[in-house]
Amino acid sequence: MATQRRFALVTATSAAALLALSGCGLFGGDDDSADDTATPEPTTTQTEEATQSPEPTETETSSASPTATETSTSASGAPTDLTNSRVMGAMNGQTVDGVQVNAATASIMEASGYDIPALLQEAMGVVTVDPAQCSDPVQGSFMGGVMQSNVDESVVAADQDGSVIITVHTYDSVDEAETELQGFRDSTQDCEQATMALDGAAMDIELTDEEISVKDAETAITTTFTATGAGGSMDVHTGRMVYGNSVVTAISTSEYDGQRADYEAMLSEVAELLQDA
Repeated sequence: MATQRRFALVTATSAAALLALSGCGLFGGDDDSADDTATPEPTTTQTEEATQSPEPTETETSSASPTATETSTSASGAPTDLTNSRVMGAMNGQTVDGVQVNAATASIMEASGYDIPALLQEAMGVVTVDPAQCSDPVQGSFMGGVMQSNVDESVVAADQDGSVIITVHTYDSVDEAETELQGFRDSTQDCEQATMALDGAAMDIELTDEEISVKDAETAITTTFTATGAGGSMDVHTGRMVYGNSVVTAISTSEYDGQRADYEAMLSEVAELLQDA
């Protein structure tokens, strides 16, 4: 299975490189540009007026006290108003599965000239899936959310070596996120027997999933991708969850060396970060 491992590791390395090259240290995203607007410095006149203002009364002080920002939460306790900006702010520079990750939206990468699918095709050749409608579940089960068609609307986080890759896709509601994950699960069942080829070298694919437990997640699963070809067979696992109004996908590239990752623990770490977003 050298071909599959080579393809997977190049994918992981490419994703990590893209994050580094696209300015992943920036917080905030294009969907919340208003949040990045700087507050203008007060003029000299404004400063003098503020200095000469009378002391507020006790009533005025009480009513003017700032209140904590309210965050809506789901029945499970997860935030239901996550945005790309908040996800990036929560994850950038944090530790997941023992490594520090950087985060950026795929759209920022693309705008910077780094198109993940195009670069992967240039590096590895053409990946085809038969039947064609199984492309998302097959490639997503093999390489996580970074290989799915909606990655351009997601936040991608990875460490410098590409050993961990996480994608977070936010939706307008928890229900939409649940519908998306259920649709993915349904598609893995419909495509439990498929074929994936890399530049014509075909592999038989089998997809299965099982539920796992992650605190405050609406749903959490692991998906098993089993590939069988001329060189033998290999299993790759990915973790997924609905957390509030988001679908989170995680993969450890140690999977390609036969080391199964603990996705309950990994997704739990991501959930803790997003809880504070």
